Amino acid sequence: MTMAHHSLPAVLVNVDDNEPARYARTRLLRQAGFEVHDVGTGNAALRLVDELHPDMVLLDVNLPDLNGIEVCRRIKTQEDTSAVIVLQISASATSAPHATAALNTGADSYLAEPVDADVLIATIRALLRARAAERALAAANRELSKKNSELQELNQSLKRSNEDLEHFAYIASHDLQEPLRTISTHVQLLEALVVDRFTKSERDLFSVVIEAALRMSTLIRDVLAYSRIGEEKPPLAALSLRAPLESALSDLSESISRSDAVVTIGALPVVQGDESQISRVFQNLIGNALKYSSPGLPPHVSIQAESEPGQEWVIRVRDNGIGIPSEYLEKIFFPFKRLHGREIPGSGIGLALCRRIIDGHGGRIWAESGPDGGSTFCFTLRSWVAGNAGTEFPVSQEPTLTV
Repeated sequence: MTMAHHSLPAVLVNVDDNEPARYARTRLLRQAGFEVHDVGTGNAALRLVDELHPDMVLLDVNLPDLNGIEVCRRIKTQEDTSAVIVLQISASATSAPHATAALNTGADSYLAEPVDADVLIATIRALLRARAAERALAAANRELSKKNSELQELNQSLKRSNEDLEHFAYIASHDLQEPLRTISTHVQLLEALVVDRFTKSERDLFSVVIEAALRMSTLIRDVLAYSRIGEEKPPLAALSLRAPLESALSDLSESISRSDAVVTIGALPVVQGDESQISRVFQNLIGNALKYSSPGLPPHVSIQAESEPGQEWVIRVRDNGIGIPSEYLEKIFFPFKRLHGREIPGSGIGLALCRRIIDGHGGRIWAESGPDGGSTFCFTLRSWVAGNAGTEFPVSQEPTLTV
């Protein structure tokens, strides 16, 4: 239709059996900048609409062959012409029932003669603007629907790829464990049998092999844990953070004692979470604080929680270690991303595992590090009363503890 070409004038069809009135209106419309075609009968109007597909029809009600309301009905019920704007105009059928009948048949507007010239032109332009807006919105909706469809296909493809990758990682890690365990065990047995016959250099070579096998075993175990997190969707229940934290501290008790570390624990809330997975998060974050401590300075780890708007908690695990360069604060959460060599043990999976767990809980995790050293790992969890506006966050009543 002509309106699609913004540089061209709108095309109007002026239908009136009164020739002088039709001529005067056509002249007025052309002066206003419209392209106008006029006819004097209903059948001629229908033929012209089928031929031109105009933007608008100005349609008299009383015509010599077909009633104008019937002409409007036919225009609106044909698929090819249903979008044409119909402005019904009449000098004789001017009562409310006439207007109601015209509008109920599909007319977009109704005017009773005499019509002021300025009002007529303003009405036409308003109807054209409204139709242009409708078409623009329809086009935007079609484009949005297309993009949504493409996005859904992409998400499905990505989901399948992730599932395949997780399945592969699980199978590969699981199948690699057994032969690696056999290699490690037999190398250790062989070392025990022949250790007395070896020189120091030969014993060192055996130690390198055993250490590499153990490191590979740890890496495979961590990859297996990482892939399983993607498969596991545990139901989230009310969880006091004190429970998973104490479990993590128990697993780390030997490392804490060996490093003379101090762990300070503030009051902790009840959240929506899975105990075993949140315990892994605490174990990784506190374990990293112990591994990356400042030389000659006993590790000090502080664990605090504070409420945030939106029924959310931020848990902060702060240490006094060597810190993290600012350019690596995002990268450290990628799998296998390590900032240090083999002098500090680890597989590079721990923080990626933490992010995957927190993502699965609907939260966020990030790291902060100041210029004076030390790091703070922060993660968010929903309160177990999320959604109940105005409800106080429950916080465990135990006093602040120092381990």
